[in-house]
Amino acid sequence: MMRLSKRTDYGLMAVRRLGMAPDGAYLSARELAAEHRIPPALMAKLLQKLARKGIVSSHHGTKGGYQIARPPAAISLWDVIEAVEGPPCVIECLDPARRECPQLPACTVRRPLLLVQKKITELLGATTLRDLDAAMEDRT
Repeated sequence: MMRLSKRTDYGLMAVRRLGMAPDGAYLSARELAAEHRIPPALMAKLLQKLARKGIVSSHHGTKGGYQIARPPAAISLWDVIEAVEGPPCVIECLDPARRECPQLPACTVRRPLLLVQKKITELLGATTLRDLDAAMEDRT
C-alpha cells in the first residue's frame, strides 16, 4: 500500500496554513507546530526543506517566520511531497536512487507499475493546495 508519511502530512498542513495567512503575514515554526500539535523541532526541519525548494520563504528576526512563496494554486501536492520526502515510488525498484533490481529480467509487474507510477505523479502534480481548499469548502 502506498502511504504518505507523517512528515508529508505535516508539511502539507503547514503549507496549507501558510496559504491561508493574510498577505505579508509570517508565522513562526513554533506557532505552526502548536496549532497542529506537531513537535516544534520537526516543524522547523520541514519548513527548512520547503524553503530550500521555494515553496515557503523565511524571514529572520523578532517578527520573522515563514510565509507561502507562491499562490496556493501554483503549489502542487507533488511539489510538497517531493520537497519533504523526495519523489514517491509505488515499489522500490521504481526509485531512481536505488540500484537496478536483481529481479528485473524476470519481473512481470514493473512495466504496468510504471504506468501506475506515472498516473499517480500526474494526479499529484495536477492537484494544488487550492484544490484542497475547494474540497474543504465542498464539505461544509
